[in-house]
Amino acid sequence: MSPPSHTLSLPVTTLSSPSTHFRRGSTTTVLTCPPSKQRPQRLPLNTYPFFSKYDKKWRWWHYMSILILVTGLLETIALSLGYHFLLEQSLPIRIAVRQYPSLPYQHFNTSALSSTQSILQKGTTVYHVTKEFGPATMGGMGSVVTSLAAAQQRSGNTEVAVVMPYYSFLKNKYDIDRVVDLVIDLRDKQGKLVPIEFRVWKMMHVFDPPPPPTNITTYTMIDGVNTTTTKLSEPVVIPHTERVPVYLIGPGNRNPFSQAFRCRNPLQIYSSPAGLPQEWRDQYFAKAASQFLMHQATAIDEESLFAPLLRSTPHVDVIHLHGATNAYIAKFLDDKRKNEDLGATPPSIVYTMHDYLDELQYTNTVGNVKKFLDTAEFTSNDINHIYGDRMFMSSLGISRADVVTFVSRTMATAMVEGTLDFYLKELVMDHLLLKAQQRRFFGISNGLDFATINPFKTEKLVTRKLNYPEYAQTLLDRSSLVSYQKDLSAKRVWEFSATSGDFVATAKDKAKRFLVRRKLLSDAGAKRPLVLYVGRFQYNKGLEWFEQATEHFVANNMTFIILGQENNYPFSKLESLQAKYPDYVHILSTPKQHRQWSIFCRAAADFVFVPSQTESFGLVAAEGLMFGASVISTGVGGLQEFLMDRPEATLVQEPDSQAWVPKYPQPRDVRLVRDKRTKIPTVTSGEYYNAYLFDSTNGLATAIRDAALDYKRLLASKALREEYILRMITSAKALGWDRQGKGPVHEYQHVYALALHHRSLPSLTRHEIDEEQGLLRQLYQDEVSL
Repeated sequence: MSPPSHTLSLPVTTLSSPSTHFRRGSTTTVLTCPPSKQRPQRLPLNTYPFFSKYDKKWRWWHYMSILILVTGLLETIALSLGYHFLLEQSLPIRIAVRQYPSLPYQHFNTSALSSTQSILQKGTTVYHVTKEFGPATMGGMGSVVTSLAAAQQRSGNTEVAVVMPYYSFLKNKYDIDRVVDLVIDLRDKQGKLVPIEFRVWKMMHVFDPPPPPTNITTYTMIDGVNTTTTKLSEPVVIPHTERVPVYLIGPGNRNPFSQAFRCRNPLQIYSSPAGLPQEWRDQYFAKAASQFLMHQATAIDEESLFAPLLRSTPHVDVIHLHGATNAYIAKFLDDKRKNEDLGATPPSIVYTMHDYLDELQYTNTVGNVKKFLDTAEFTSNDINHIYGDRMFMSSLGISRADVVTFVSRTMATAMVEGTLDFYLKELVMDHLLLKAQQRRFFGISNGLDFATINPFKTEKLVTRKLNYPEYAQTLLDRSSLVSYQKDLSAKRVWEFSATSGDFVATAKDKAKRFLVRRKLLSDAGAKRPLVLYVGRFQYNKGLEWFEQATEHFVANNMTFIILGQENNYPFSKLESLQAKYPDYVHILSTPKQHRQWSIFCRAAADFVFVPSQTESFGLVAAEGLMFGASVISTGVGGLQEFLMDRPEATLVQEPDSQAWVPKYPQPRDVRLVRDKRTKIPTVTSGEYYNAYLFDSTNGLATAIRDAALDYKRLLASKALREEYILRMITSAKALGWDRQGKGPVHEYQHVYALALHHRSLPSLTRHEIDEEQGLLRQLYQDEVSL
């Protein structure tokens, strides 16, 4: 029987070129078709699953699916970012409103301050720690610290030094020398201490620099021939009492602290570069300054025991901290003092509050503070100053300092006696009242330094012949100055010159014409009374009054110059005022404009506008008085210490001219007499007002109206206008740091003596050798001096 045959059925009609492949055990025959004749058989469409003729085209459901997917992705990202953002946000801080007992304010006995030598030992070393000083001054605190240091150094009773950041714009402008290299420890992200090296520099600040040496040309006759000889004048030797050392804390050697204190001008000293948080910058300066002060206080430990006895031992007696941004230094120093790391006689700590609103709100987060701690946790005393996740620095400085002062005696009295209600007072009142009970809280009003701000000697005014005349300066020196308590019984007698160039009013008119030549004022603006505002553009400075005040200035034909720096008040509102009254309102807000115009605007101003809602001292108002400008102000806070309101008046219409003039309940206490032969005017005045105060919208309109009417009245008599201007300058000169031997300088000496008395001394067993050596030096110096 033959084997069965195998037949292969293929869906082709023609086969050709058979090929045979042999496999082991079987035979496979593959038949192929020529390529040109191979035709695949197409199946019906319904035989292919999931296949559609529309699959290659985008339909609306495709777009909808992608949109839903993208929306879901964006929502997921937003929820994730929002969650992390909420985690980083600080928890709301709740502070219970409390009532505090009223304590009688007790000031020290000022009658005992006439003999300063009995209060504070001569040669006491005082270190002022500040963010603003001298060439690095942005606001009022820098001016106050500079003038205070100058007055203390001139008194000869203290040796003054200053510690401040090394701002980059100071480089290459002053002779700065290296002092010492030091190290502080900071914590990294893992909480480990990492050393940061920094350098301390030193420059000498001269308060009233003398003019540079000039060429002196002399003419001599030799054998009938004129000979010209030119030589350089001798340089002026600066007295020791006219300069102080300024120690500059440099940046660190690690990023981001290597970027610390970089700024191009004084207006940026409170800003921080990208990558370095502001709180890190402040904490870095606090710890670095504390380390340097500890080095200065304990430098005797590095001296040889066989050093000459006559060499004066380096020491620090008082460390005076200014402002809340430096308050944490009190904690660093107090901790070192308790650990007996500040030598045998550790320095005392004095903390001065320059503001009772902004300083109380200055805080650092707990995490940022811990980064700079030497220990892992806070002490029990430090926890009392933490609310939520924020540490309030001002209350910490008050608690840790030996003595606390405020820049206004009136305001300090109101705080203690409970008549002043201010925002967040619950943060500091417990500590202030405790200090007041211990008689270690005092109000010491600020003063003016007439060497740095002097319209009679300022270089920019002198070079352009716009300085106030020497004859007026002589009259002011001869006049009996009004005491700080406003002695209203005495009358001033002014014997003016017959020459118009000897009048301050003439100098003010020249300053206005200078501003016209420089295109700042128009010709019509120079004939109007000039009102000047100087300060930051922020709400608590009273800028909400500006719109109403500008309307009244324009209605009374007064020019308004706004000189300041941008802050929390919208700058666009000020620009709209300038756009609405282009010939009446002028805004100067850039650093360049400040440098160019500030002194000339002050010299030309007839009034200064100080509408502050809170004011600790009122430096702008006091400086305005120094330039002979009266003050239009709210008169709040420390302003009431030296501002006296004008006498009350009502408007009446004159029968002849039909003009409205002010009528006073009592006749004006001013008398003008002219010599019949020389025509020299003499004015006898019993008036002492220097301000136009207001407290409401109607009061603002009345104050501006009275100021404009007074200016119009004084234009009729140059002598009466000069008496008015000199009266303003006289009230400013009564605000000097040394007020007839009982001024703020002597009160601060009493504060320093009190702080030295209250400081805690370490045990003598550790430093008895150093104390014995210092005692021997002192005895040797006393014997030599005898």
